[in-house]
Amino acid sequence: MELTRFLEKYQPGDTEVVSEELVDKYAHILPASIITLWRTKGLGKYNDGLIEVINPDDFQDTLERTLGRKALNYVPIAISGFGDLFYYRKLTVTDEDVCLFDPHYNQVETCVWSLVDFFNGYLCDDDIIAEVLRKDLFNASLKKAGGLKKNEIYFFVPALALGGSENIEHVQKGNCQTHLSILFQSWSAKS
Repeated sequence: MELTRFLEKYQPGDTEVVSEELVDKYAHILPASIITLWRTKGLGKYNDGLIEVINPDDFQDTLERTLGRKALNYVPIAISGFGDLFYYRKLTVTDEDVCLFDPHYNQVETCVWSLVDFFNGYLCDDDIIAEVLRKDLFNASLKKAGGLKKNEIYFFVPALALGGSENIEHVQKGNCQTHLSILFQSWSAKS
């Protein structure tokens, strides 16, 4: 399997193999490596939810609202335990990248220029795990608030954008789409 390094570092937990209907919907956009991951290991939580491989349909509206437009070749693929949304972009027939939308600071950045490198490199990099995925805070949140269910994340109250801090005392958990919507509304109100 092409995503071997990712699967050595990230153990699937509560995952579900996808339907062929979902595969057919995205097979013309997404690389074969993620389709294989969907078919063999499935969508869901990896390493207790440090990263969640998501159903794009559940997050497409969130992505489009964030970007302010429809993006036909942009596909949400994963979400961190703290709600950072990773999405794949098929830029041309041969060019691709994976971007990160940080909802806490309303920022988008390109992570890496290949989906395979995203899974096998970016997500396996110890600095990324520590800083972007906030592993220590994630582990403390897991202990304090319990495990995450499908489409649940840990978040900060008050939100970081509203003066909150990345501190275990400010962590709660809840539905990802609901929290992302609240953050989006707070960013829209500031504009």
